[in-house]
Amino acid sequence: MRLPTFIVGGALKAGTTSLNYYLKQHPEVYMSPLKEPRYFAYDPAAVSNGDGQGLHFPVTTLEQYAALFAGATTEKAVGEVSPHYIISPVAPGHIRETIPDVKLIFSLRHPVKRAYSVYWQAVRLGNENRPVEQALTEAEHRVRNGRYYTLLQNWYAHFDPAQIKIILFDDLAGDALGVFRDVCSWLDVDDTFVPDLTVRNKGGALKNQRLGRFYEQLKNSPLKQAVDPLIPEGLRDKINDMRNQNFEEPPPIPETVVQRLKEFYLDDIEKLEDLINRDLTAWKN
Repeated sequence: MRLPTFIVGGALKAGTTSLNYYLKQHPEVYMSPLKEPRYFAYDPAAVSNGDGQGLHFPVTTLEQYAALFAGATTEKAVGEVSPHYIISPVAPGHIRETIPDVKLIFSLRHPVKRAYSVYWQAVRLGNENRPVEQALTEAEHRVRNGRYYTLLQNWYAHFDPAQIKIILFDDLAGDALGVFRDVCSWLDVDDTFVPDLTVRNKGGALKNQRLGRFYEQLKNSPLKQAVDPLIPEGLRDKINDMRNQNFEEPPPIPETVVQRLKEFYLDDIEKLEDLINRDLTAWKN
């Protein structure tokens, strides 16, 4: 039974789809054909209690999970991407029990910008019609899930810090090749390989609401996740391009919301700076 040597565990709307696309091209890396299997976040008790945050779990047994990696042959690194892992209270323990030596990658994005991006994703899906002032409150999951220090404590409690790599979305957006090569070096695969660095899973507001909503619902449907590995890469690229062409920049987030959320995140950001040894002044100012 072959299982991952590394997992990209989050965060949501922080470039994990692009990172998955880049790594999938590497000849020494095997990526799960199913993006976001979410196996280690599956908690039957939480799902039955309605506390699964509305998630679909396409993989619920170890046998199903291992089958995702059955195609791996001589690749040096085997991985999967499930950005919901970072917010899962059970995923760290489940992963530790199953693959204790695994390497973990987390991509973190400016928490206010990430929350605003998640808000617009909900709008695109037709799941949110409230104004942003009401939708981005401290009680909302999309806001609370940006407290990365709080979330990462559970991971650092279960794993050696040497097994955890933190990257920043701004670095990935500004120097995708540099971040990719750094990740490859950390995974002990050839860091001179250059992939196609096209951005995947672009976000924003919709130009054509009806067409855009169709693409978003298709992208997030359980059926699409099941058949996606069977669709030729070229066709998937064309669908992705058509989806991206329907985006435009959303309106600026209201300054009152920015200031309120910055205050909410400040203490967590300052603790995160010490945890990951990075200057996050840009997130605080």
